[in-house]
Amino acid sequence: MRVFFYCRVTHDEGFSLEAQGAELRRYAQQAGYTIVGATDEHGSGFTLDRPGLQKVTEAVLAGKVDMVLVKSVDRIGREWGMRQSYIDLLTMHKVKLLCMRERLIFSETGSTNF
Repeated sequence: MRVFFYCRVTHDEGFSLEAQGAELRRYAQQAGYTIVGATDEHGSGFTLDRPGLQKVTEAVLAGKVDMVLVKSVDRIGREWGMRQSYIDLLTMHKVKLLCMRERLIFSETGSTNF
């Protein structure tokens, strides 16, 4: 399984970004996943137009990713409709979204707990 990490904070909280990345890396390594990319950024969750998220999207569209790992689904976006549109983009390309805090995996067949 090829995974890409995405970490985001709204405010300049460097430790929080580091903590998110460390948790996702640890999980991926324990699961035996291949880490193909990671990005983190400071930015508002009120838009999907963010440079770090764009890097994830480019890797997805290029077919380089099987799963995107995030600390929480709200790292994608603050409002549900926005999150859902991004989840739809991922699943349309057969890419799963794993959300650690919620213990959910979104895939083309829906969402399941892990």
